Amino acid sequence: MRNKIKKIMQAALLMTLVISPAAARADESRVSAPKRVVSMNLCTDQFSMLLAGEGQLVSVSRLASDPTLSVMSEEAKAYPINFGGAEEIYLMSPDLVIAGTYTNQTTVQMLRGLGITVVQVPPVRTIPDIARELRRLGKVLGQEQKAEALANRFEATIQRFVEAQPDEKARAGVYYANGYTAGDGSLVNELITTAGLQNIANNLGLKGTSKLPLELLILEDPQLLVEGTQFSDKPALAFELLAHPALKRTLGNSGRVLVEDKYTICGLPFVAEAIEKLANQSKRLGAQAE
Repeated sequence: MRNKIKKIMQAALLMTLVISPAAARADESRVSAPKRVVSMNLCTDQFSMLLAGEGQLVSVSRLASDPTLSVMSEEAKAYPINFGGAEEIYLMSPDLVIAGTYTNQTTVQMLRGLGITVVQVPPVRTIPDIARELRRLGKVLGQEQKAEALANRFEATIQRFVEAQPDEKARAGVYYANGYTAGDGSLVNELITTAGLQNIANNLGLKGTSKLPLELLILEDPQLLVEGTQFSDKPALAFELLAHPALKRTLGNSGRVLVEDKYTICGLPFVAEAIEKLANQSKRLGAQAE
């Protein structure tokens, strides 16, 4: 009788595993590197493409192939896209889903309810966080060596920028559509200061993404204006302030630099390219002052 009960229980357990393969995959992913990974966030898409082994990443979000938003838009074309729906992602049979902390929580909970492991990545706000996130996701993906190499290379690059900073830092102002700037607590501010420039938003006590009246910007007398991507080549009210005559008189024709939004939307190792661009401007301004 006991043997019969034992066999019934074993059969029930086997049926559970057959009926719920996602649960079995989730359990397996906890003891071995995931074999089928889906990313559903622009930033995690690029982290995943950088770190995943061959054949490990099976889908990225639809935004990953947008060249205005993604530094890796060309690489993203090699992967099937997803639109962030729980049903479509489940049908891809992932054993790991990587999402952002602001990804639709209903979708995240549905996937977890189906037995799929979901790892959420918070927005990266500081340069040290980039290396930390590389190492963390490298461990999640079972790609520790690749992650460590990328993180070490990135940290060495940043250290070179820090060591090359001038003693006298040129004044830089960030100015986006509708008169917004980026101050302390933003990734953009970190790029500017790492490049050896002084962010005037910090002088004004502005934090994060804040409104900066044009009058205050001009009074601070920036030597360089850092601009983001304009998503339309047609005139728009949002960009009128950037064409204001007073701003043109203050900066002249050579006092502007474009840092495309795709380098600042996500905290990725590619921010080094934006820092290099800003550092070159810092050197130019320093040479002019001599």
